[in-house]
Amino acid sequence: MNKFEKIENAINLKPLKNISDIPVYPMIITYAAVPAGKTQAEIFKDNSSWMDALVKCYEEIGSIPDAVFPMNPLDTSFIEQLKVRIPGKELEDDELFQFLEEELMCMDDYKKIIEKGMSAWQLPFVASIQNPPFTGMMKNMKVISRFIKIGKNLKANRIFWEKQGVPVMFHNGTAPAFDTFSMSRSMEKFFYDLYDEPELVKKACAAATPEIIKTALRGAKKGDRIAVYAMRSSATFVSPQMFEEFAFPYIKQMIEAFYSKGVTTIIHADGNWLPMLPYFQQVPMGSCIIELDGDTDIREAKKVLNGYQCIRGDLPASILAFGTEKETEDYCSMLIELAMEGGMILGSGCEVPINTRIENIRALINCTKVAV
Repeated sequence: MNKFEKIENAINLKPLKNISDIPVYPMIITYAAVPAGKTQAEIFKDNSSWMDALVKCYEEIGSIPDAVFPMNPLDTSFIEQLKVRIPGKELEDDELFQFLEEELMCMDDYKKIIEKGMSAWQLPFVASIQNPPFTGMMKNMKVISRFIKIGKNLKANRIFWEKQGVPVMFHNGTAPAFDTFSMSRSMEKFFYDLYDEPELVKKACAAATPEIIKTALRGAKKGDRIAVYAMRSSATFVSPQMFEEFAFPYIKQMIEAFYSKGVTTIIHADGNWLPMLPYFQQVPMGSCIIELDGDTDIREAKKVLNGYQCIRGDLPASILAFGTEKETEDYCSMLIELAMEGGMILGSGCEVPINTRIENIRALINCTKVAV
């Protein structure tokens, strides 16, 4: 199978005959600078600087994986809707970028979203957290222009990699309202909101979700994939009961809406999702890829989702950064055994860290090229 077929085969949960048919996708974003000999400030400069580093990164590794991350780190940091410190600007040139979680969203913003819609709150909010803030009559247009530029960069990167015979892992990205509110409100204040004003939070999530879906699907076509960053919906943050009440109804709505258009949802599932995974048996079979980062027991996850949804993961960052090549190979062998049942993409647990040893990322990318 070619790289495109490998990914589709995994999404469609088809069993495999050959190890070489297992797709491998490490999430390389900021790490690209290291093998390329560039600083973090250089890859944060613009899309072309990062793409140049990414190409050189794969040249140094000696292999291109079966899918690549398509969004440059500057755009990635922008869409999180948090205050951010950027290398070469607020940080030293080779420091990793940093998110700042503060109480930015206020209680009245829930009411604004319910009454006027998600964009009425989101555009001026995003404008206000930039450094320096976007101001003036055109501040909302500046945010819209920035999102348009992100879309153009995604498209350009997709075209580039597809010409090389490599699919991008996703074609657009978004987040559920629950997770957006948690980050924008700050985790502590948001948890108080869930206790003090649960119906208000649910009404805001319900009001925001159709607009989030509409925006994410803009320009999407059948066969595309949309990354959904549900990073605050795990058992690391909320109980399964809270997940069922506050988070899953809107995630489910997103998955079903995307699936109806022939689009696969990628749930970026940082943290421990094991108690939440049975809920993904309630959405259409083969509608999701669940990306695990090492905090969820991937063996148990495979038991829960086998025959229901594809999972991706989950070579831990600790092994990539501090493990030996033999430890990497041993962990990959375990993943390969799980993947032969079908419905699995091998990869890093979340992003490949910038202190990854090159022999370890090379071992991951090449782990399925070993003869049976």
